[in-house]
Amino acid sequence: MKNLLFLVILVGSLTVFSGKISAQSVDRVSMVTSQKSDDGVIVAYPNPARDFIFVKSKDAFLKIKSVTFYSILGMQVAEYQINKNSEEIRLDKLRPGKYLMRYVLSDNTQQVTQIVKQ
Repeated sequence: MKNLLFLVILVGSLTVFSGKISAQSVDRVSMVTSQKSDDGVIVAYPNPARDFIFVKSKDAFLKIKSVTFYSILGMQVAEYQINKNSEEIRLDKLRPGKYLMRYVLSDNTQQVTQIVKQ
């Protein structure tokens, strides 16, 4: 009987504990989501894209040094050296699918965003 009572108390504690974790996780997710929209320093459109994607720095003083595309598996599939505030990138090298686009700015800021090629 003691073992059963201990098990019930332990399961009840785990349920409450897991509830706290999920509540914290939800708070973190909403915080990251709001930061993501506020911290965006580059605009990439259209997304999903067909033949090209246009990238532009939101800050006129920052240049986009490079843009690199990776497959979802993490393999580099294309890289472009830009050194301008904005540029149109041809997507002829990419097959239709989802890609991760990593860009590096002149202040060495790096960020990754998801791009869909149709």
